[in-house]
Amino acid sequence: MSKNIGIVCEGPTDYIILKGIVDRITGENNQYIQLQPEDNLTGEYGNGWKGVWKWCADHEEILEKFMKDISPQLDLIILQMDGDVARKEKEVHCLCSTTVCEWKGKVNPLECTRIKDNDCPVEVPCMAHEAAIEGYINHLTILIASWLKQNDDICIVIPCDSTDTWVAAAYDKLPDIEMIEDPWTNIISKGKAYHGIRIPGHKKRLSVYRQFASEVCNNWEEVKNLCISAVNFEEKIKMLYTPPLLSWRNP
Repeated sequence: MSKNIGIVCEGPTDYIILKGIVDRITGENNQYIQLQPEDNLTGEYGNGWKGVWKWCADHEEILEKFMKDISPQLDLIILQMDGDVARKEKEVHCLCSTTVCEWKGKVNPLECTRIKDNDCPVEVPCMAHEAAIEGYINHLTILIASWLKQNDDICIVIPCDSTDTWVAAAYDKLPDIEMIEDPWTNIISKGKAYHGIRIPGHKKRLSVYRQFASEVCNNWEEVKNLCISAVNFEEKIKMLYTPPLLSWRNP
């Protein structure tokens, strides 16, 4: 049976990739709502990983009610943040055990002036967890879960280095693909075309990603063979997709 699924993600291209993969995994034509970013990318939270963080912070206390009250009611929320955030963004390491800072735990990392002034003591890679694919996935998964009080019906997905990695894996089948930084720049958009698909101005376009999504879905088994993050995503979707799905619908 198909589900109503909300997606909180970094950008609209991620949304296209994720919903295609979920339909591939479940064998259903599910209904999707793009919760974040908003369609015009200039809404309340903006886009990117900071937009995902802000959305979680604002919905922490009301998530269960939000899922019940939205129309149609949501069976599941997929929440995506790329693994490169753990690799290069200091804000997500502010509360790590190895971080020594007088403002630690007192200031919202997204509003910290020390980061903005380039005077932040956080070291990246962070020594509190392994600087590798599993380390990035575990760190961001635990961090995001800590932002949400109710997360039984949340599928947290951390593509490494990004969802672009899954695209490159589907087309090029490169070993250690998850270790390649910024696959959009270093693989996909290096030329004017990628496997016959034009990349106008080296920019990410929805029309291009609709073509990419088809290839990712068709070659999903190969993507899983190459990407730990893809395997984790499928396992979580299968687990959450199996009824009973929502506690508030099954008292």
